[in-house]
Amino acid sequence: MSALQQPGLSYKEIADAIISFLEISLHSILYLRSVYPASTFTRRRAHSVPVYQSRHPQVRSYITNVISSLAPEVHNGKLRRMTVVFKGVEDGLPRERLIFDLGYLGELDELKNGRGIDIGLIGSPNADELGLMLRGFLIKLNALDGQLLECKGDTTFAVIIETNDSLEPSSNNNEDVTVPPWIPALANDTLHPPASQDLDACPEKHEPLLNVKAVETGVIDIRLMVQECIAKTGVERLNPPVE
Repeated sequence: MSALQQPGLSYKEIADAIISFLEISLHSILYLRSVYPASTFTRRRAHSVPVYQSRHPQVRSYITNVISSLAPEVHNGKLRRMTVVFKGVEDGLPRERLIFDLGYLGELDELKNGRGIDIGLIGSPNADELGLMLRGFLIKLNALDGQLLECKGDTTFAVIIETNDSLEPSSNNNEDVTVPPWIPALANDTLHPPASQDLDACPEKHEPLLNVKAVETGVIDIRLMVQECIAKTGVERLNPPVE
C-alpha cells in the first residue's frame, strides 16, 4: 500500500513567497541593468544566491510601496503581469521590458470560499522544494545581464501591473489612501504599441520576446520574459541579414 501524499505549502504561503521573490528581483534588476550606481546597492543572499538591494531610501521606499500595493492582487489571484520597463531619460522611449507573468491554481475561488488558503495543498511544493525552484530562477536572472545589450545613456524605469479582470487594482479602492498608488500606464510602456498605430507597419510589433525562466509550482506559476526594444537595438536587428 502506497504512503499517503503529504500536503505541501498552502496557497497563502506560496503567494507570500512569490511576493517576496518579486521584491528581491526588482532590487536586483535595478542593479543588474545599471539604472543606479553600483555603489548604492548592498550585496545580500536569497535562496543561497547572491542578490543586490538598493540602499537609497527613496528607491527602497518606492519598491516597498510597489510590492505592498500588488500583494493583494497576488493573494486574490488577480495579478496577471508585472512589467519593469526601462526608458531613456531624454526621449522617454522604452529600451527594454522585463516581464513577469503569473498563472494561478484553477480551484482558487473554491479555496477562498472554503477558507482554505491557509491549508497545505496536496501536490504543492514544500518549503525546500519551492526554495530550490526560486534559487534556479535567481541564478537565471543574474546571468541575464550578459545576454542583453547595454542601455545607452541615462535610463529611468517604471513598474506596470496588469490584472486578470482588467479592473483597477484593489489597492486603488482603499478608502484610507488619499492618492491611489496606481495610475494608468503610458501606451508605449506596455507590451503592445498604441492602438492608433498601423500594427502591420509598426516595428515595435515585431520586437522579439526572450523566455528566460519559468517556475511551475502548480499553485502559482511565474515566468520571466525580456523584450529588447528598437530604441536600444535599432530596427535592423529585427530582420538580421541573411548570409
